[in-house]
Amino acid sequence: MSKFNKAAVLGTTAILAGLIGATSAMAQVDVITVTAQKREQTLQDTPVSVAAVTGEQIEQSQIRDAADLQTLVPSLRVSEFATSTNTEFNLRGIGTSSFNPGLEPSVGVFIDGVYRPRSGSAINDLLSVERVEVIRGPQSTLFGRNTPAGVVSVITQEPEFEFGYVGEISAGNYGMRLARASVTGPLNDTMAIRLDGTMHQNDGYIEIEDGRMANNRARHSWRGQLLWNPGDATEVRIIADYGNIDENCCAAPFGYYDPIDLGALVGLGGTAVPADPDGGDRIAIDGDLNTQLVTQGISAEINHDFDAFTLTSITAFRTYDEDQNFDADFSDLDLVSIRNIMNSYESFTQEFRVTSTGDNFMDWMGGAFYYRNDLNFANTTPYGADARTFFDAASAPSVAPIVAGLGLPAGTGGVSLLEIFLNMNAAAGVGNFVPLPSGNAALPGVPAEGFVATSHGLISEQYQYDTEAWSVFGQLDFHFTDQFTLTVGGRYSDESKEMVTSIDQPDPLSAFSFVDLGQDLRLVSPATCDPGLFPIVGGDACAYLVPTLLLGQGLTLYPDGSPIDPTSPLPAIFAGTALNPLLGFTAFQNFPPVNAGNFPTSRNDTNFSGNIILSYDVSDELNLYASYATGFKPGGFNVSTNAAFTGVFEFEEEISESFEIGAKGTLFDNRFVYAVAYFNQTIEDFQTNNFVGNGFALENAGSIDVSGIEFEGQWSPVDNLLFTGGFTYLFDSSYGDYEFAPCPDGFGGVGVWAAGDPNFALCELGNERTNDAGVTALFNDLTGRDRGNSELVGALTATYTMPLSNGWEIDWRGEATYVSEFLHTTSQDPRPFAMQDAFTLFNASVTIGSDTDSWALQLWSRNITDEDYTKGGFPSVGYLGTSYNVYPGDPQTYGVTLRIRG
Repeated sequence: MSKFNKAAVLGTTAILAGLIGATSAMAQVDVITVTAQKREQTLQDTPVSVAAVTGEQIEQSQIRDAADLQTLVPSLRVSEFATSTNTEFNLRGIGTSSFNPGLEPSVGVFIDGVYRPRSGSAINDLLSVERVEVIRGPQSTLFGRNTPAGVVSVITQEPEFEFGYVGEISAGNYGMRLARASVTGPLNDTMAIRLDGTMHQNDGYIEIEDGRMANNRARHSWRGQLLWNPGDATEVRIIADYGNIDENCCAAPFGYYDPIDLGALVGLGGTAVPADPDGGDRIAIDGDLNTQLVTQGISAEINHDFDAFTLTSITAFRTYDEDQNFDADFSDLDLVSIRNIMNSYESFTQEFRVTSTGDNFMDWMGGAFYYRNDLNFANTTPYGADARTFFDAASAPSVAPIVAGLGLPAGTGGVSLLEIFLNMNAAAGVGNFVPLPSGNAALPGVPAEGFVATSHGLISEQYQYDTEAWSVFGQLDFHFTDQFTLTVGGRYSDESKEMVTSIDQPDPLSAFSFVDLGQDLRLVSPATCDPGLFPIVGGDACAYLVPTLLLGQGLTLYPDGSPIDPTSPLPAIFAGTALNPLLGFTAFQNFPPVNAGNFPTSRNDTNFSGNIILSYDVSDELNLYASYATGFKPGGFNVSTNAAFTGVFEFEEEISESFEIGAKGTLFDNRFVYAVAYFNQTIEDFQTNNFVGNGFALENAGSIDVSGIEFEGQWSPVDNLLFTGGFTYLFDSSYGDYEFAPCPDGFGGVGVWAAGDPNFALCELGNERTNDAGVTALFNDLTGRDRGNSELVGALTATYTMPLSNGWEIDWRGEATYVSEFLHTTSQDPRPFAMQDAFTLFNASVTIGSDTDSWALQLWSRNITDEDYTKGGFPSVGYLGTSYNVYPGDPQTYGVTLRIRG
């Protein structure tokens, strides 16, 4: 069979959700078999929205790992942020941040039926893949872990009882070199093996100013399988794998410099690589971006056929060991010392499943699943040696009027100024003899080492976080007629978590309130304070700093009409407004006080989820279905001291509900095959983890609503020519309820939004609110707002096969992927560089080889137009201004691949 015909039969493109192969008009139409419902069915007969990516299509499109799959599956987005292992899977605009190990993914990843607890364990290069099934919507019944957004299920090729091999080498630009091999064959009449290995490297495409390179590839994987058939009714499959990643990824160049940050950076001798809203290909850092990861595991799947059903057992044990060393400030100044993260876990899963033969009026399936995961997480992120100097230099312009008015040396920065104020008050004894107006016992003292030092910050956080879960599930298929089937399924889940926490995070500058200081701080000088009064009235005769500063600005009345008196404190009602210039110093507060006692130690979640599916075969050319499903993701613990930002140390379970109707069919004598689905999905208590410049705010956002339409099609207008295409269009992707959302970067209305913009009115001083955790701060209300996901994502491919003489043929292939605009941040930062405009990526290849597929030589290129785009962005870490970093998309790559098969 020619490669073209095999491609047509097997489903040449990855976006054939629910599609069957299409050959010539008179040819027999073969089908693709999938197991999305844990029972072998054709794609067209499967009454769910599922995309099938074949191994051949993976080869044709140069798909290397899971992150490349989105090229051909429009509803799937896979992104790497900060490090190689921080990979987020997103379906229909729904996904979960990978920056907190306390979060489990909304999109579950399974490889040969084994659940991968963290997305980072599923990113290594794909080996001997038979197909990848992308199943959209809640998957509550049949897969081991309940997932509210969908499943990416990778099915690899089994060992074969006939000797065979595949070898491949590739070379390309940026020093890309790849080698992979697979060999399979029998050991005896009942046993067969398969051995796979791959090595993938490139030098990276972002240049560091000191000559190093970032965003490289350095990974290898090994995999061994044993297939044993001890009898006609029993099959045993044992799989062992090992993967290693050692990469300098992922750089985030500056997309924008705030002038105060740029001035301080350059003034202190740092390198300011020109800001590029698309990220560019250069950065200046003084540390590492290194991630080392070792994943390994072993699994055993046993299938035994009884007369009326099949018993399946899948047992797996996996380990994950990760070490990150990351220069979080993305500069060659030492602002934030190297962020070192160690993350490891051991997981054990056991699934039992019984499945009827599929030939009955009522087919059935039932089973049980057990999961145990023991996680150890440790993080160290102290201040760098340059942090104090940088904070002073960056804040000096904004405090210059105060410095000049007090006669202090020009250039005195904000940290130094605060220390001067507090030392003066301490020397005079102000606030030490009577209660302060704010109710505090006394003004804070200045540490001997100053307010910012390398001994401050996140010195250490450690967590032992253990999860134990079990569930029972079942599904019934009632075949009322040959055409009409009713499916009912359900799963009961029980999840228990325990955690032990240890924290060392000293940061005296973050430990006090600038609202209180605005009321309590005195201006101590011979002209304003009589030391002889201290023992009597505690220094009340001293002028208060903020009222004195207001008088210096020519103000005589507060907004309520009361007179400004320098011997009286700033009224509490104004202490949190722009009348208090000390509030600008909140930009220094990167590590709010937190201790291990704030974190819970145990929790338990239970849930019942299920689905109902109605499917009707109108004819051999048209199938219809409608479904209702619910999904569940357990609650958990905020495994980060960043919990102090929102006061949320424990988050609640995430519940999804989805309605879907779809049609799958063929036209024009099977030359056109299609699948279309409308979906409407709601997630309650959506678990969100938002970066807010100096850390992540993890919380339950409330609810999100997503609805849209998906379409995939395949058309072969003439022999040897095949078009495939698909798109996901979101009618709605909004917050149903998100009352306490993060605000964009900025301060007091002088932020990244236009003053008076009603979309950010709640983010201006004076509008502080108290969230459900009791934290009072500036929060935005995004209820009813669009979430900023891409409205339209689509893909189109064309493959033309030209037969040559002597049994050769040549394939010409082109691919295009379109992504409409999207926002980088949940805070909906309105600046142009915080939004990615719509873009289109083009890939192409030409392959010449044998029509028996014994050899092939492929020339390929991805992003052939070298389109500039970003994958995401965030407010810069460790800076006082509103600087912004972006993650650039992959540039143009090209190369050659030689493949042999026998």
